[in-house]
Amino acid sequence: MTVKEALTAAGITPNPEYTGVETADDMILGVQTEASGQETPDKYTVVQEHVTEHSGAINASSSDTAYIRTGTVTTKTGAQRQITINGERFAGDDFQDFALSNKMLFATGKDAEVNYVYFSLRTGKGEQGKAVLMVSADASGGANNPAGFSAQLNAVGKPKEYTYSDSVGG
Repeated sequence: MTVKEALTAAGITPNPEYTGVETADDMILGVQTEASGQETPDKYTVVQEHVTEHSGAINASSSDTAYIRTGTVTTKTGAQRQITINGERFAGDDFQDFALSNKMLFATGKDAEVNYVYFSLRTGKGEQGKAVLMVSADASGGANNPAGFSAQLNAVGKPKEYTYSDSVGG
């Protein structure tokens, strides 16, 4: 399923002026899983099928310095977007087939980087950028339970602001 198809299925048109409650289900995470045919974020593969969580977090770094008569001052020195993905295995899902492929499980360096988009389907506002895809579990679980998987996307550099627009293809 593409990002655009997920928005259509949700039956919600993003509105940058929206005010109100947003739930975790309102967040859309899309990943470019194919080198061609997915040139714009609206064509990225949505991370959704049997996914129980895709939680965004900001991992900030800082430096503490003690100054005379001022005391210790903390300076924020950087921040990195991190998205944790957990779910149950579902063979045939485009994202899972890509993320859990041998190629991606053992990718290193630039080969582990993917383009992504992460935004609210209510407002259409969010971010897009590059991230390293790291799978930490590809078949977890006990007997008679669904096989689980866990992955993390760690942004490479600072993501760009993004606003979904159906008229320009995302």
